[in-house]
Amino acid sequence: MSDPQIIAEHYRAAVEARDVASLAELYEPEVLLDAHVPNWRFQVQGRHAVAEITGTALPGPGRFASFNVEPTASGDVLLEFEWRGHTDVGEAVSRELHVLRLDGGRIAEQVLYCAGVWSPQLQQQMAAEAPLVRA
Repeated sequence: MSDPQIIAEHYRAAVEARDVASLAELYEPEVLLDAHVPNWRFQVQGRHAVAEITGTALPGPGRFASFNVEPTASGDVLLEFEWRGHTDVGEAVSRELHVLRLDGGRIAEQVLYCAGVWSPQLQQQMAAEAPLVRA
């Protein structure tokens, strides 16, 4: 499973299905997740702990509205995506960038940058006060 595109597609399918066991298969046993979320940073280590967080933390159930994969010259993978999930207050949106550092065809380190989860109310406020130039 060393091909970055195959790893990214496996990641995508597992997250959309919220299949934590399948997601865990992508990780080295001692994988490190270094998460940067609004006003907070935390780290988690271990295949199952990382899969649990990355597989269930997005608001959901939902789908990827966009999912861009960029292999790097060093053999790592950049994932940039927008997730749209159904919550009790409507459709929430999360935009994220993940750096997947690979070793031997598995993810050895995952660095996550999240812009936050935007509720329908916040999305409306942003549209009114900071309209996008390009969607």
